[in-house]
Amino acid sequence: MKKARLLIALLVMLIASSGYAQDSYREAISDYLSLFGKYNQMDKAMREINGTVFMQSDKVDLDMLTERYIQEVFQDHMVDLFEPMMKERDVTEADLRTIIAMAVTPEGKTYLAHENEWNDKLSEVSGEYMSQLLEGVEPENLQVNPDIDAVYAAKFQKLWKDCGIEEKSIRIMDGAFSGEKFGETPETGRLKTWVDNLGTMALNAAYGSMTLEDLDFGVKLYSNESFLKATNTSDMNIYSLMGIGAQIMMKYLDWMESQGAQPNEKLQSIKMLKSLMESTSNSYVEDE
Repeated sequence: MKKARLLIALLVMLIASSGYAQDSYREAISDYLSLFGKYNQMDKAMREINGTVFMQSDKVDLDMLTERYIQEVFQDHMVDLFEPMMKERDVTEADLRTIIAMAVTPEGKTYLAHENEWNDKLSEVSGEYMSQLLEGVEPENLQVNPDIDAVYAAKFQKLWKDCGIEEKSIRIMDGAFSGEKFGETPETGRLKTWVDNLGTMALNAAYGSMTLEDLDFGVKLYSNESFLKATNTSDMNIYSLMGIGAQIMMKYLDWMESQGAQPNEKLQSIKMLKSLMESTSNSYVEDE
């Protein structure tokens, strides 16, 4: 009898510790996503889309409902999506804690704040340049800001090129410029010009936001094995990234609708397209 009680107690302890380990892994993913700005990026996108896909109503305050979603379920939805990705990359809780420990240092916090500024500037500049190219404006090679000295440029190139940020960026975008998929057109040619100028745009955007100390820390971060595993995008491209964003957004839209938000015709069309794509995908799998 005593042995039976002991066995039950051991099983309970094992199950409890197993559950704790799993929860702590999810918690580490959540901390990582928060520190590296993933929550803020999606938060902004969700608030911006409200007026596009939902009807304004006296019965439902869309902003308050969005705030509820963020407070109650958003983090779980994000972790649900990122957890299998992290496990496929063999990212352990220890890896995540290593990255977090680097990010919460004073140098890490400053770097991440300045990196966000850099990303915002680069997104704005590269977006404007791409819009011009797609409108048929004759592409031209951009020039490096003459205020940037050789020391800064060299440190930036160490982060941009040697640490693989440029390679990852180009590889992710590569599918959008594939001649095999879309054929060689003036538009794809202009997009390739955009890629050729991406490094110059990145350098110019970094200047004034990223300090020399930030660039040194960035090299240290991007050289860390744990960080390299967590940010491995070798199996991803622009379309898979868009798919991840779409999954997160659909979870949000479905939740909002379940809480009383009234969809307009645009959201109905999006949902119909999603159902059609899922049906086509399932039919393809069954045929195989």
